[in-house]
Amino acid sequence: MIKRIGKGFELNKSKQKFDAVKLTAPKIIANNSLNWFLEGFRKGGYKTDASKNGWQTRKPRKNESGNQRATLIKTGALRRDFQIIKAEFGKIILGTKNIPYAVRHNEGITDRLGRKMPKREFAGQSKELNIENEKLLEKLLNNVMK
Repeated sequence: MIKRIGKGFELNKSKQKFDAVKLTAPKIIANNSLNWFLEGFRKGGYKTDASKNGWQTRKPRKNESGNQRATLIKTGALRRDFQIIKAEFGKIILGTKNIPYAVRHNEGITDRLGRKMPKREFAGQSKELNIENEKLLEKLLNNVMK
């Protein structure tokens, strides 16, 4: 849509606004997504389609006192390392850089001895997040044409 201004059109201004949105939108959507998944750590799941019922609680160890720590939180390193790796127009990547066990927790595994680690997905597909991000993008694009 091109805005008509008097007898002419303001195409250059709209193009400049759109170019600005192309630079800022990926970062805004990436930050929204990062915050969405980090909230999952605080809530114990519930933020992805696969974890919409929450994570399976962990079994207490023999030497632990009655104070039960949160699931997937021991030192907090995994949660702290989850970050925006790339935020560009057409590609947004969230993940960890320094935590080798992140995939095991996110996808669940069975080790060589047949022991199963339950899937506690903290990052993955989320219909609710997609809807929220689409609304954000729509709002940003609507501002281009104002």
